[in-house]
Amino acid sequence: MGRVGLSTERLTRAGAELADEVGFDQVTVSALARQFDVKVASLYSHVRNSQDLRTRIALLALEELADRGAAALAGRAGKDALSALAN
Repeated sequence: MGRVGLSTERLTRAGAELADEVGFDQVTVSALARQFDVKVASLYSHVRNSQDLRTRIALLALEELADRGAAALAGRAGKDALSALAN
């Protein structure tokens, strides 16, 4: 069983915040373990490795981008939609 309070989603969101601070390429399972003050092995029940973590962060970013795009486009068409999406 994983450490109480840790989940794949929580680690992914924390990894995304870390990427904002230090850069996407600097996000590693080790860096995240330090942030949560746990051993690296504690995170491996939630993510496979640093690449898996970065993939999950990228997918989260794409989901957020899609949500923002959908909100910007709601009820708009044509040039108005294109302008709203660009903004």
